[in-house]
Amino acid sequence: MRPPALLVFATRYDAVTRRTYAIAERLLADVEGLGVGSLALCEASATASELGAAIAKGPAVIAFYCHGDTQGRILSQDREPCWSSGNMPDLSGIAVFAHACRAICWLRVQAGELKARLLVGYQRDLITPANGSRRFWEVYEAVHCFVPRHLAAGDDEAWIRREFYEVCTRYEHELNGHQAGLVELIAVQQSRDDIAFV
Repeated sequence: MRPPALLVFATRYDAVTRRTYAIAERLLADVEGLGVGSLALCEASATASELGAAIAKGPAVIAFYCHGDTQGRILSQDREPCWSSGNMPDLSGIAVFAHACRAICWLRVQAGELKARLLVGYQRDLITPANGSRRFWEVYEAVHCFVPRHLAAGDDEAWIRREFYEVCTRYEHELNGHQAGLVELIAVQQSRDDIAFV
C-alpha cells in the first residue's frame, strides 16, 4: 500500500481551532480533488500516539492545524505538546507545515534532530479579525491551504515560496478593493510576511 502524500493533523476545541479545522477540511477536499492521497488525524485522533503511528506510514507532507503554546510547541487535542525534546519523531524526508502560532520557533531549534526536509511555519501569533467577513475567511482558508497542498502535489519548493507571496498579495489587493477591515488586511499581510521556510 502506498503511503499517503499528505498527513493532516487538526484539533478542534475552541473558537480558534474551529477556524483552523475548517482550513484542514478544505485542504483535504482540495487534495482529494487533485488525486493526492491523504490521511487525517482530526479531533480525538489528533494525539501524540496517533501522530507517531501515522508518521511511521511515511507521508511526504504533514500539515498541522492546531494551537501553539507560548514556547511554540504544537499542541494535540488533549492540549499537550505533540512530542517532547526526549521523544522527537524522525521526520526524515518529510516537509512540515505548521499553522500553529510560533511553531517555527520550536521546529527551528529541533531541526537537526527532526531531520525534516523542510519546515514551514509562523514566527509570531497569527492575527485574525473578531468579526471577519465571509470573503475574508474564504481567502484565509485558501492562503493557509496553499503551501501544504502544493507540497503534497510535488510542486517545486522555490516556486511555492514565490507563488505564495504573489497569491497573498493578490488577495490583499482584492480585499482592499472591497473595503475590507484593517485587521483583515493585516491578517493577510502577516500570513504572507511572517511565514518562514527552514
